[in-house]
Amino acid sequence: MNLQKSTQETAWDDRNDVEIRRLGSAAEIDHLAAEPYEFVLATSSEGPLDVVGLYAPKVSKTLIVTFHGSLQRSKYQLPRFEWRRTLGHLNAAALLFADTTLALGDNIPLGWYIGTKEQNIAADIAAVVKQVAADGGYEHIILVGSSGGGFAAMAISHRLPGSVAVSFSPQTRVGDYIPWVAKVLVNAAFPDHPTIDSVEKDFPERVNLRRLYADPDIPNYVRYVQNSNDGDHVDKHYTPFAEVRSIDPATGGMDPTGRLRLVLEPMSNGHEPPSRGRFLRHIQEAHQEFFGVKLGGEANG
Repeated sequence: MNLQKSTQETAWDDRNDVEIRRLGSAAEIDHLAAEPYEFVLATSSEGPLDVVGLYAPKVSKTLIVTFHGSLQRSKYQLPRFEWRRTLGHLNAAALLFADTTLALGDNIPLGWYIGTKEQNIAADIAAVVKQVAADGGYEHIILVGSSGGGFAAMAISHRLPGSVAVSFSPQTRVGDYIPWVAKVLVNAAFPDHPTIDSVEKDFPERVNLRRLYADPDIPNYVRYVQNSNDGDHVDKHYTPFAEVRSIDPATGGMDPTGRLRLVLEPMSNGHEPPSRGRFLRHIQEAHQEFFGVKLGGEANG
């Protein structure tokens, strides 16, 4: 994927079996493409990271945007796109983003789509989603992810008023996750900060969803689905977030604003992504609840 930064240059991604297009701006994204394609977009913000996505246009009022979680770097190559086949079961266009934060170092398994000190990649991605929705004619935007991808879905949805985040067992504060994972990210992305706590002091809302969602009045909607069999995330991430939103963590439910719902339900033991059927079902239920219309497709399996 070594393309020069020029408008509409193309190549091929063998792993994802799609054409790669390097674009000059999000306005050049093709909404009439017959096949899914990958795009690489240099951003106007300061910083070294491109926005890299995979787009599958569809005649629909709904755009579903996905984000990936932690990657075993010895197993997976960049860019990584998750849930592509699963989203094919829904009557919606799909826009999958890779976390280019991971390109800062071969030893970074998780970047939470945070970017660097100079570049907030979440803000850059939000701008692209907004452009795609406007130009593609999508009225309903749902952002989805699990674990670190769930963090990103909630962070970026907050930048898109009226959008919905569907987040499965996310971290809600980077500083409460595995220390060495946060440390390698800090070393690469915020080299003048000694710890994730010092990063949070300067950029609280970029690394702590509890700070981002502290104001009761939020611009977006959220369906936060927590695996009750993931004790570590229940204790360290779900429960503190529930308390910020004035929801009983033992029962979950809707917050007082009617914009954020917590769903506590048993899945597999430990910290694992949801099954395909559960993933699709919660997207459809969120679509029905917050947009007031049914999203077609299948949620079996």
